[in-house]
Amino acid sequence: MKDHIRRCIYLIDQFNYIRLIAAIISLITLFIAVNTQNPINNDGILYLQTAEAFANSGWQEAIKHFNWPFYSIFIAWLSKLTHLSFENSTYVLNAVLLVIIVTSFIALIEESGGSRFVQFLGALIILSHPQLHHYQHYIVRGFGYWAFSLLALLNFIRFYKYLKWRYALSWGIFISIAILFRPEGLVICCFGPLVLLFRSETTLWNKLGNTLKAYSFNIIVISIIIAWWLNMPNRDITQLGRLSEFWHQLQNGLILLSANINEKAVIISQTILNDYSKKWDLTMVISGLCGIYLYKLVETLWPVHALLFGHAFWKRLMPAEKDIKKVIIYFSILNLVIPAIFLGQRFFVLSRYLMPASLLLLLWTPFSLHYIMQKWLDKKTVIKNNFVFPVLSIVFLIMFIYAFVPPNQSKAYITTAGTWLKHNMPQQSKLYTNNFSLSYYSGKKFMEWDISVNLITPEWSSGDFVALKTKQKHYEKIENTLLTLKLKPGKIFANKEGDMIAVFEFIKNK
Repeated sequence: MKDHIRRCIYLIDQFNYIRLIAAIISLITLFIAVNTQNPINNDGILYLQTAEAFANSGWQEAIKHFNWPFYSIFIAWLSKLTHLSFENSTYVLNAVLLVIIVTSFIALIEESGGSRFVQFLGALIILSHPQLHHYQHYIVRGFGYWAFSLLALLNFIRFYKYLKWRYALSWGIFISIAILFRPEGLVICCFGPLVLLFRSETTLWNKLGNTLKAYSFNIIVISIIIAWWLNMPNRDITQLGRLSEFWHQLQNGLILLSANINEKAVIISQTILNDYSKKWDLTMVISGLCGIYLYKLVETLWPVHALLFGHAFWKRLMPAEKDIKKVIIYFSILNLVIPAIFLGQRFFVLSRYLMPASLLLLLWTPFSLHYIMQKWLDKKTVIKNNFVFPVLSIVFLIMFIYAFVPPNQSKAYITTAGTWLKHNMPQQSKLYTNNFSLSYYSGKKFMEWDISVNLITPEWSSGDFVALKTKQKHYEKIENTLLTLKLKPGKIFANKEGDMIAVFEFIKNK
């Protein structure tokens, strides 16, 4: 068996098309993920509506829907170019972005000193990564940010190694595109090139000159934006959209962080702790936030990958030059700090905010997997490690196979309900619902209403519809209540888990 594995390793080391094959596989997994009847996520609906607003009325209308609308603008442009619907254009755009993520990730492993077989392991890891696979059927700006931030880092590392202008300009271009998807890329853009000041075997003036090179494209872009803004009539910093938020964070971010944590510490000391334990209020808040952050990071990175990263980092298994590892570690820290500050200010953090850092930490995992495999093949490990590689092989094989399994379609009933409403509601009728997705699929501007939280009864007109998302165990109570409000029960759309959409129609007494 081990001889067969060695032969496979030799063949893979001679193979030149790892990135191409990985790109094709990523497109297949994306097609499987999006080819379901599950409804689009709420953020995705917002982006599609913003794209429609831009296509119909331009920039001013788009920014009213969402104040950083560039992802939606890309969708609108692609839709105009391909004549596809906004939804299908989004999936085409996400397919391109996913290919960039996968190929850039493998290229970064190569720049880190990974052999072709280590690159193959990296391809296996990124293609089967559960969190990345989870987001494939979502419409999220994160795909663009993850793709172009990885591409930007790849070119920055090449600039760090070779100090050529083309890599400096490529870094500036790609990080600027990443910013168009998520404005927190400004942090990476502003602070990333500073690592050049610590480049070894370089004089101080050369360090400053190289740093200025890395900033050159972005300095030009910022100068153009400032000149454009200064020539605007009645200019206001809010006209810069979320750029004003970045400026506000630069000025007051740490102050806001400290104030928020101290405020929560005071609340805990007043409501939970007694006189003997009040001094631990700040400790409780900070340790709680650290616990949340660590849990979400491991959940995003995935436990087995977190262990492999820790093993590779501790053993120093990445063979890249010391300076290249310094760059990867520095950018990883920057990407870890951004969601940490967000968590301290907002007291929540989502997995997709931690994906940029997770993708960089994942760069270490194929080196750990390769090391464990080599030890297993060489029979130089102790008995307890003899089963580690076989177990890891089974785990990654299962994850890789799972990448080709279509997502659970337990929410397809929402799409079906929305489509039914679109074909059966009169044009002049209003839709009252507690589910945002129904508005999109029914093509109706909805009135948000939920019988469980709204005590005020709307002024319904004849032919108006109410569609409520609820549980089957609550349906009878809701039905009895709505009958008293002169609503006639209609269609029910449900899944096997007991979730349902109950449709009612208002019938006015003659």
